[in-house]
Amino acid sequence: MKLKTVSTFVGAMFCVVPAFASPEITKEEAKQRHCLAEAILFEAGNQPFVGKLAVGEVIMNRVKSNKYPNSICGVVHQGPINKWWKRVHNKIVPVRNKCQFSYYCDGRSDRTNKWARTKTWQDVLNATIYLSVLHNISVTNGATHYHANYVNPAWNKYLRKTVQIQDHVFYK
Repeated sequence: MKLKTVSTFVGAMFCVVPAFASPEITKEEAKQRHCLAEAILFEAGNQPFVGKLAVGEVIMNRVKSNKYPNSICGVVHQGPINKWWKRVHNKIVPVRNKCQFSYYCDGRSDRTNKWARTKTWQDVLNATIYLSVLHNISVTNGATHYHANYVNPAWNKYLRKTVQIQDHVFYK
């Protein structure tokens, strides 16, 4: 099977609106949108806009699937937690390098505030809005998994490749 490579810019299909704009957004919706933006930033911040959309789409596809948690934050923070930290400090700390999304448990800060006012963060927010508003458009053909092309995870043998966008390969 030939793997399709996407290099088109889909961002032209929507207009830019202020970050997290919504007439009546709840605290929970804001939290879920921030989890999505955080994941897109740290997983695909160096990718073109279509790559950011693709990573966000994988997250949204997992939320829709009954095989994964049913919230965005649940999906991107999925993985085992350190029992000692939970027992001793009552703090949720993921087990290093054991998460579904590597940024969440790589030991580095997941704070997004230093990215404010950057083009990368604006692209991330636009991708988040795009995914929230136009969730019926697919750039990954329904992918629920991806990895960078410089790694070879064991699970990729069991899934079908759908598309490659820059250095990310997507599967379902």
